[in-house]
Amino acid sequence: MSSGPAAHSLMRQVTDPQQLKRAARQCMGRTGAPGADGMSWKDFRQDMPHRLAELSRRLADGTWQPQPVRNITFDGWGKQITIAVPTVTDRIVHRAMRAAAEPVLERDAYPEWMFGWRQRCGRPQAVAAAATHLRAGRTWVVDIDIAAATRGVGLEQAMDSVARFVYDGTYLALLRRVLAALPDPLSPGSGLSPMLTNLRMTPVDEALADLPAVRLTDNYTVFRSTRAEAEHAWQRVTAALTARGMRPAPAKSKIWQPNPEDLYAAG
Repeated sequence: MSSGPAAHSLMRQVTDPQQLKRAARQCMGRTGAPGADGMSWKDFRQDMPHRLAELSRRLADGTWQPQPVRNITFDGWGKQITIAVPTVTDRIVHRAMRAAAEPVLERDAYPEWMFGWRQRCGRPQAVAAAATHLRAGRTWVVDIDIAAATRGVGLEQAMDSVARFVYDGTYLALLRRVLAALPDPLSPGSGLSPMLTNLRMTPVDEALADLPAVRLTDNYTVFRSTRAEAEHAWQRVTAALTARGMRPAPAKSKIWQPNPEDLYAAG
């Protein structure tokens, strides 16, 4: 990882009409309800070139403003979950900002053993990495799922996590505007939430850099040869999480000896 911020000009990518078109296509690939303004993707596709050109202009001259979100609450995984639903235009902006920043973060922020919430690095790759550790005799696994990984982050903390790696004042000013309009900076439903959640955990990744570890989204696994070593690693992981305002989810965290395919199962 890089030890400090580097200068990156990202706003030209965010405002480029072709990049906005790509972001829109990516957003349209996922089902989603209209935001507070009632506009659907079907509505947006009508005269889409003009809409994207106008969005590009407003982003470039600084007149674009995020719109209010619509909150949806539902029961899932045994608890109530609230998702912020931005307008379709705001979703495009979120996705374009994430696409602009992620190459920098891939290079400077993310360790090789981090999977999930990044391109071509999902559960199959995490399982394969875990299998390598298990075959090497590191069969005792510290398996820690973070409780409420997207909660408890203030605006300044979220901004600082990005500014460690991105040094483009105009981009950061736009990011602040976007995050200030959300109910919470890491609100589920925001297109920036996966990136910001990864960055929230980057200091924990750094604290565990000398351990044989795998992270899939908000699930840390550390691989040790003995139960005693695993218990010591457990203390290190929990201390690193506590220092960043996080903690293990008790019902989902344990020390055990699994098969690789038993790891990282949803739910």
